[in-house]
Amino acid sequence: MDEGKKQNHNARMQRKKAVVDAAIERAQDERGIVILITGNGKGKTTSAFGTLFRALGHGHRVGVVQFIKGTQATGEVIFLQQGGAGAAVDYHAMATGFTWNTQDWEADKQAADIAWAQAERLLRDPSIQLVLLDELTYMLKYNYLDTERVVAAIRARPATQTVILTGRAAKPELVELADTVSEIDDRKHAFRAGVKAQAGIDF
Repeated sequence: MDEGKKQNHNARMQRKKAVVDAAIERAQDERGIVILITGNGKGKTTSAFGTLFRALGHGHRVGVVQFIKGTQATGEVIFLQQGGAGAAVDYHAMATGFTWNTQDWEADKQAADIAWAQAERLLRDPSIQLVLLDELTYMLKYNYLDTERVVAAIRARPATQTVILTGRAAKPELVELADTVSEIDDRKHAFRAGVKAQAGIDF
């Protein structure tokens, strides 16, 4: 790279640093936030668990409620159970499978109510610094849970508690509630090309 290009590059990096530094200076609030990870693409739960493991790394206590998951444990949950996180993780799974497997609205509704009771307990606990409500969006989409009640419980949580919500087709109320919204797009998926779901990659 010639000297002129180097100087231009350095000048751009200096301007970028100034913008980043100014943004950091403005961001002085310290509070828990709501993170919504939605969209049709693969990786919503994986992303949420990545943040959960990060919190555990900092010694935080975390709570997890998984809605509409299968009865087979995922790799993330197996790792939590075997990795000694134990007392730092308060875990509950609806574990009735997906609605297209059960095909029983009443049974799913009852299971959702039980799971939500666990979520409300976590959302009231000031010692829990991170709550992951995995696939919560389906609970609202299929009217298993009341949207206003869910939003109110999240709003009323302890001030320093962060909540992560995942799932497709997030309702506008969740988007409005969230401080951070990430949407994962579905460009390609190996499953549609006939590749079987793999332990350690897909679950």
